[in-house]
Amino acid sequence: MEPLSFADVSVQAWFSGDQVAVDPGESLTAPLTIHNSGDAVDDFTIVPAGPTASWVRLATTHLTVAAGAQEIIEVEITPPPLPSTTAGPTTVAVRIIPTSDPIDDIVVDTTVLVQTFEQRAILPLQPVQRARRRATYEFMVENHGNGLASCRLLLHDTSGRVDGTFDPPAVGIAPGGASLVRLKVKAKRGVFRRSTRRLEFGVEAQQQGIEPASATLSLVQPPTVPGAVIGRVLTVVALLAAATLAWFAVVEPAIQDAADRAVDDRIAEIAPVDDETPSPTAPVTAAPTEQNTVPEVVAPEGEPTFFRLSVDAPLTQTVDDTRTIPEGQLFDMTDVRIENPFNDSGVATLLVNGEAVFIWSLQNVRGQYFEPRITQVRLQPGDNLTFAVRCDVISDALRSTCTNAINIGGTTIPIDEV
Repeated sequence: MEPLSFADVSVQAWFSGDQVAVDPGESLTAPLTIHNSGDAVDDFTIVPAGPTASWVRLATTHLTVAAGAQEIIEVEITPPPLPSTTAGPTTVAVRIIPTSDPIDDIVVDTTVLVQTFEQRAILPLQPVQRARRRATYEFMVENHGNGLASCRLLLHDTSGRVDGTFDPPAVGIAPGGASLVRLKVKAKRGVFRRSTRRLEFGVEAQQQGIEPASATLSLVQPPTVPGAVIGRVLTVVALLAAATLAWFAVVEPAIQDAADRAVDDRIAEIAPVDDETPSPTAPVTAAPTEQNTVPEVVAPEGEPTFFRLSVDAPLTQTVDDTRTIPEGQLFDMTDVRIENPFNDSGVATLLVNGEAVFIWSLQNVRGQYFEPRITQVRLQPGDNLTFAVRCDVISDALRSTCTNAINIGGTTIPIDEV
């Protein structure tokens, strides 16, 4: 590269070498030559300049060069692996300021060829759904690279128990963007179940020649005929069979024998008195029988309960808040409302005993958001509900944390009422 100089300026500078290609996240070193064309020793301050100043790291920022001499310093250039790092030729510049006359500063630049990098990610919004056969999932396909993403959506289930359709089946995403995809899932087998079944399957965003992005989803199927109900039905059938057998084998013969004896005794009393008119016989009133009453089963009503978990997460950090279900109580969770009052960005997660139940991308939550498809979740004594937030972007420049909260509603039931 030709030296860069100006009339009446006592410094010349140039980068050595031709245009060089570099991958985002990788570094290259470009030698920078500084020539003192003045007639006295001078000190020079070297600083990055231009829109790509954050890419540049200098071996030294202060240099003393004798009159007519030149020095070489190493300039390290590292384009960041961000969607905003545009692929293609990009100018990188540094400013050289003479201490003897700061207004005679010069700017010298070189051109680097930034390569394209590809990075995809899938963020499930409901990683776990509870349903008998059908459920709808939502997830975000994100493009973290600096090139256009064109992905086709695929469902992977090695067991062959789950089938589904995507809406849309393929997405095109600009660098740094994201696209919402819905997946309608149907369980293909296992109509009758005695216990809860959990089906694990995967979704994948695939583009030819690029490493695919994937995520795991779960479908929790409750029992259609619980084992406890089967046991109770068999017990009732056994009791009815025993009662029927006892009636025909013991009670009915005993009643018949008693009736026969009563008739014989009555005939014996009236047989010797032929001329007498038999006195009217008082009507026989059957003894009242006790009715078997079945006690009414009253389901426990429980007490409506609402509580709030809130966090203040510093930038790039994850903070959580936890609530434990007290001993002697059950809690049926039925309502979830997440708050993002300052429109921060990041990821919020609701966990039960360390297992993620709901995951939200905060950039899709503005103010308040009710989770619309929650099914009742029963928590046992000692179970933990945890609300965790990873802060990626703080929208309000006057604040130092992402401030978020979750409001949880449901019913508290004492165990002795169940």
